[in-house]
Amino acid sequence: MYGALMKISSRRPRLLGWAAATAAALTLSFVYGGLQAARPAAKPDGSIDGLTAKFVDVGGIRTRYYDYGQGEPIVMLHGGTRSGANVFSRNIPGLAKRFRVLAMDRVGYGLTDNPKTSADDGNEGQVRFVRAFIETLKLGPVHLVGHSGGGAVAFYFAVEHPELVKTLSVLAHGPGMPSLGDGPSKVQAALDKCPPVESFEHPTCRLAALGHTAATFPPEFWEAESFMLSQPKWKELYARQQAAQAARRQAGPAQGARTDAYRDKMWERARSEGMKMPVLIYSGRQDTLDWEARDPHSMMKGELGFFDIVGAKSTRVKMTVVNEGGHFMYREHPEQFNADLIAFIEFWKNNPTAQ
Repeated sequence: MYGALMKISSRRPRLLGWAAATAAALTLSFVYGGLQAARPAAKPDGSIDGLTAKFVDVGGIRTRYYDYGQGEPIVMLHGGTRSGANVFSRNIPGLAKRFRVLAMDRVGYGLTDNPKTSADDGNEGQVRFVRAFIETLKLGPVHLVGHSGGGAVAFYFAVEHPELVKTLSVLAHGPGMPSLGDGPSKVQAALDKCPPVESFEHPTCRLAALGHTAATFPPEFWEAESFMLSQPKWKELYARQQAAQAARRQAGPAQGARTDAYRDKMWERARSEGMKMPVLIYSGRQDTLDWEARDPHSMMKGELGFFDIVGAKSTRVKMTVVNEGGHFMYREHPEQFNADLIAFIEFWKNNPTAQ
């Protein structure tokens, strides 16, 4: 397919995707269900797994990030989780043995300040903020890694600012990719047991449901999540987002079309202009976000549709599929992911003109 590679890794099965998602959703009963004494205390910087976060002013936005290692910079962008950069806690130490790893809380997430205006809250604002972060820390061109919604931001950033991206790695199905199909995703059964989608609690329940096993998010992760959500900024952002959603509903379908316009423009630019850097698409075979409920196994339609977009005019595209991996496959198999990412970066560093 367009001269690109697909690599599928296999290992002994553990849990089926939808069953694992349901089991992970039950983690929420542990998180908020009364076993408080067994939960580790949250740190003031929200960090986990022995890491220590830093803070920097990025254009007037107090920004939380992890910064470990030396060498060429890797910038990691989390998805829609409100825990921000904590999702990469299992990957940072290993990657930092070879690179300088910077995992940031995107604007409005984690303990990074909320965007100053609603105009900065969408994907275009997120792209501007990532550029400001890179410029503030004087990083120069980086290896950019994005997960899910952060993968969409990373992709848009790479299309807009190719001079700042050495390699692009997009992890898991996300809003920057084509739809998985016409029906609901496999994760919907677990989400049906969550609070209403418009509630403040829904995103945390959704996060639990996306874990492939209960070990994806241990108690320390949930304690940090709870601590972050106790900050006033989250209630303020939630109120702003609810008001914006109400305005979009009142405006009707035309507003939704405008919301997708930026994404569609970036897809078209990628198809017509081609990607200017090597691209790694990293997927979990049992990612329930790219698995239609009616399909007996994941067909990975969204992932493959994205593959076609970035591979339309580029041979420097590789897709790696990890078996028994869910939406957070890099947390579930950190050593394998780190080895795959390092090998991908090293190959293109040593073979810059390869096709």
